[in-house]
Amino acid sequence: MSFWAKFLDDIVAGTGTPPPMVVAMRLPRIAGWEPGRVWGDWELDKDMFHAGGSVFGGYLAALADSFTGLAMSTTLADNEFFTTSDLRVAYFRPVTTDLHIVAEVLNRGRRQAHVEATFVDDRDKVACKATATQVIMPMSEAQ
Repeated sequence: MSFWAKFLDDIVAGTGTPPPMVVAMRLPRIAGWEPGRVWGDWELDKDMFHAGGSVFGGYLAALADSFTGLAMSTTLADNEFFTTSDLRVAYFRPVTTDLHIVAEVLNRGRRQAHVEATFVDDRDKVACKATATQVIMPMSEAQ
């Protein structure tokens, strides 16, 4: 089993140790994955609301960065790593319910990939979409 497949399987199983920022920000783990795609759910956490009564956009951006990064991980060879060079989030409606999130790699080249995440609320409406550009590099350059 490849390094990245084991990494993703451990996340789904809840057996891996999440990075400190995942714990601190209470980011959810993915529920499943396949090459080029991850999915999962986020249960509404009112601690993430802003004064207007919906989820803070910056928190949704963190969710987007997490899910697009995990989708990117599904395409990596054991000797590859990546970093996000661009993340854009379009907000369509206030988030006040649980979300289902799907992130997919739209295009992967040798050194760059484009990934999209879609957030759907419990009324089956798209709440926001995010696009990320990921720069792919050899693991030796990841430091």
